[in-house]
Amino acid sequence: MGRIFEYFVVCGLGPEMRTLDGDLGFHGLDTNYLPSLLDQFPPSDHSLYPPPPPQLPTCVLPAGVAFHSSGFVSSDPVSFPRSYPIVLTEGDGAKIFVSCIAFRDRVCEDVTEAYQLPPNTYADKCICIVSHAPNFRALRDSLEEIFVLCFSSEGSW
Repeated sequence: MGRIFEYFVVCGLGPEMRTLDGDLGFHGLDTNYLPSLLDQFPPSDHSLYPPPPPQLPTCVLPAGVAFHSSGFVSSDPVSFPRSYPIVLTEGDGAKIFVSCIAFRDRVCEDVTEAYQLPPNTYADKCICIVSHAPNFRALRDSLEEIFVLCFSSEGSW
């Protein structure tokens, strides 16, 4: 029996910031930036499967990465995490099914210091499960549990 998924992927603000137009560097908090592949499991050099598609970060965060002054705020629906599926088609017609949950996450200290961002600045981030099987409900449920355990202030139950 094959795996239920091939990759767990995290996309968001990368160390080399580029605007959506491709301009290198930081251009202000009101500018959206190209998303990057931040991490994946299993690592690309340790898998039986081909690496995730290089366009994946742009597909899962198509509006780019925006900065925010706050993370999740229960009275602000725009700040709620969003779950959504994506279907990509490879050159040979094979489908890649991606289950995503996008949310606001605190910008790491290194980036905050390097670009002199205000403390407690947040940016868009997306965690994804990449699969060749269309198991969206199971993958979404798994992602939501991972989000609660690892990224939300609620933590584990």
